[in-house]
Amino acid sequence: MSSNNVERRALAFEKTALTALSLLIVSMLSWVGVTVNKNQLQYARIEERLASQSLMLKDLQMNNSAAVMWRSRIETDMALYNQRITAIETQNKK
Repeated sequence: MSSNNVERRALAFEKTALTALSLLIVSMLSWVGVTVNKNQLQYARIEERLASQSLMLKDLQMNNSAAVMWRSRIETDMALYNQRITAIETQNKK
């Protein structure tokens, strides 16, 4: 009976140990799943922000190129006006 009792205790300990190990594994897997889910949400938010920032950057680049073209046209017009003024001044001096 003594060996039978020892076997029962060993089986009870084994069941308890396996239960504890199973709970530990399940809790670790649950933690990993929750962490991965949170990270996926954060990545999605970051991607949305990057898309928004990309659109803003593209808009700024278009505005900048439009401003550069406008400035170039203004500088060309100013150079032509300066040439005309210089030509009129030289004619008036003669």
